[in-house]
Amino acid sequence: MKKVKLNNIAILVLFITSYIPLFSLLIIRQIKQNIDYFEFGGLKKGNFLLAFEMFGLSYFFLFISILGYIGLRFLLANLNINKSNGELVKVIDVENKNSESIGYISTYIVPFIFQDTNNLFDISSILLVLLMIFFIYTKSNMIVINPILSITHTLYQIEYNKKNKTKKALLITKEGNLENDEEIKINLITKNIYYG
Repeated sequence: MKKVKLNNIAILVLFITSYIPLFSLLIIRQIKQNIDYFEFGGLKKGNFLLAFEMFGLSYFFLFISILGYIGLRFLLANLNINKSNGELVKVIDVENKNSESIGYISTYIVPFIFQDTNNLFDISSILLVLLMIFFIYTKSNMIVINPILSITHTLYQIEYNKKNKTKKALLITKEGNLENDEEIKINLITKNIYYG
């Protein structure tokens, strides 16, 4: 079985895309707060500076959201290419973990929605907390808890049989109905996380 290791860019892409719902809400909030400035004032230096001052956070979040989404598409395409190299295992027990995304949204996204996007202290607080969450995120299995990924893929906790040994793992798959005693090909992408 060929291991597909997630590099730092792939982990960053998964982190960014997990926060696209938050970024979208903060963009909408900043536009609502600065709606009086939301018009084209011409191609003058002062207008660009005003646009950056009033909507800089939105430009930043929009830019990294687009990069994150494009990166996710490339990551999933790469995982699909290597899926056929996986090892065939028999699933003993399956538990759908897509509901974890709901908990992720309520815990890590909802508290940020009510921040003032015009206040430098609040913006700095958001970015600092996101940075801390990123370091925790990269050291844990939270990389697979991603609301955007859950739209097209399903996250399962599986118990499977491999060489007469029972093991547990998290599995990301496009399969919507994985059942007990089913044989599937899985490919290790990082510790205890598989794609199949």
